[in-house]
Amino acid sequence: MVESDLPPTLQYLLIALQLVAVGVFLYFIWPQIKGERWKAKFVENKQALSILVVFVLILLFVLGLSSFFDAFFPVERIDGPKPPSIP
Repeated sequence: MVESDLPPTLQYLLIALQLVAVGVFLYFIWPQIKGERWKAKFVENKQALSILVVFVLILLFVLGLSSFFDAFFPVERIDGPKPPSIP
């Protein structure tokens, strides 16, 4: 089953549930985020800054590879009719 098989009302309910979960998470985490000194922790600390830069570069690399493969090697459905073969 894929998400397009669900009724639209159920899809919207699931999206709303995810948004509520993010809101509750931010509600509980916000005091800890607000009380931190982020610049002293991550920007002025050169080792932490370099680790963050490496993680961002790895994330961009993985996203780029996945979008490349999605564009040039798309997933083929196996449950639909077969395309005619060309000899």
